[in-house]
Amino acid sequence: MRPHAALLIVSPLLACFADAGGNPVASSVGGTDTTVAGSTSSDAGTASTSGTSAAPTTDTTTTTATTETPTTGAVGNCQLAPECDPGAVEVGAQCDSCGVQLRTCQADCTWTPMTCEQDLNSCAYWVLPSGEQTWQRVAVDPAAPFAPKDTVIAAAALLPQQQIYVFTANSYHLLSTATRTWDASGPLDALFPEFAGQPMHQVFEITAESPDTVINVIAGATVFAYTYLGNEGKLQFDDKVPCCGPNWETPDAPPDPFALRDGFGKRGNEEGWIPGDVQALCPENVIEDFYGYGVAIGDGLVYPQDIGYCFDFYAPIPFDQFPPFTYPGRPDNNLIGGAAWLDGLWIFRGE
Repeated sequence: MRPHAALLIVSPLLACFADAGGNPVASSVGGTDTTVAGSTSSDAGTASTSGTSAAPTTDTTTTTATTETPTTGAVGNCQLAPECDPGAVEVGAQCDSCGVQLRTCQADCTWTPMTCEQDLNSCAYWVLPSGEQTWQRVAVDPAAPFAPKDTVIAAAALLPQQQIYVFTANSYHLLSTATRTWDASGPLDALFPEFAGQPMHQVFEITAESPDTVINVIAGATVFAYTYLGNEGKLQFDDKVPCCGPNWETPDAPPDPFALRDGFGKRGNEEGWIPGDVQALCPENVIEDFYGYGVAIGDGLVYPQDIGYCFDFYAPIPFDQFPPFTYPGRPDNNLIGGAAWLDGLWIFRGE
């Protein structure tokens, strides 16, 4: 394994640094069924005359009319057996990855069937606690002053501090994972002045040596390396290099590092999510133990990467087959904005 000094910069882009020397309110839907009120019909009789050869006689038949009783229509049902008030919407349980069950009261005072409708307010983020196989969904809290109001594009976990930085294009937001409260926010440029004005693409982090966390940011066409100094409670800028290095040019690497949704890194592989053999991936290294890995999340595929030895990528895994994304309640691929590992996997909704 590489010495700790070489791990000062670790991420899906760590090889860059290694080569350079150096983480329910639904929209309501429902049809309106209209029952036509009963109608009245009449059949007019016919009159006929007939005679005999002896003497004319008159034979008269009378005309009769029949009238149907009106059927019970929409207004009648609302008077006789109403289930609900027309236009009312009933919200039920959560469904799918970011939806709620709802039904609407029709004009005849009956409910439509329950349907699952997407409701973005029902999914601010998802959590898969370590060791569990069911995702938890957390709704948007409109009363939280420090919560993101714009689209999330990345996240970074501070494992020793039990906090996660969540980023939008112009702001940062700090979440306490212990209380699940948003505790601070501010302009993105104030936190990362080194790439002010450049678009952030992805953030990767790993806690190599507590209480510090190594954080790599892809912004513009550059990788910016930082260390969060836990004892001082501040972010330290370390270096920058062009994105993204020879490890990102191998056949199993993501084809476009600027088009990824986000990524995360962690020490160990207790969950068994990484199926590859480190020694086979890094034959020139002497593998003492499994150090760590990173995962870059794309559209349709995830890209696992070795952290600690050769920093090469394992074979890509289809999103729907990567173990955590096979569990109930998982976020949809197209809703992933930020990802971070902190005593479990955290996914923050993007677009």
